[in-house]
Amino acid sequence: MNERFDIALKEGNLTTKIVAESIGLKANTLRKAVSRESINDGYLILIQQNCGISRKWLKDGIKPVLIDKVETLKSFFDNDLLKALESVDKDKIVAYLLLREEDFLKLSSFNSFVDKLKTSERISHIINKK
Repeated sequence: MNERFDIALKEGNLTTKIVAESIGLKANTLRKAVSRESINDGYLILIQQNCGISRKWLKDGIKPVLIDKVETLKSFFDNDLLKALESVDKDKIVAYLLLREEDFLKLSSFNSFVDKLKTSERISHIINKK
């Protein structure tokens, strides 16, 4: 694990200190855990989420070494959110979405986007008539 950790640090342009701080450990503590291969799965998951170093790479040497942190977080939240939504009555979800639509329409960025689409559509109609 020690060698794989060093490879990941190099590829990710990271230091032990940066990785350790991202998971709430001291650099020496992390380095010792890695060299003894005694780092637990919870920390490996945090390293993956916070630094983009693949948990499977560190644990078993399975590539890729680095993974997209955003994709990892999205899949984590998507899976967690789907589990939570499965326990909620479907009618309540639809009602919530309909209620939120009014709030969504108040967002200036959304209204700006809609205005741009309308302008683009008008231009398209003018061009297509010629």
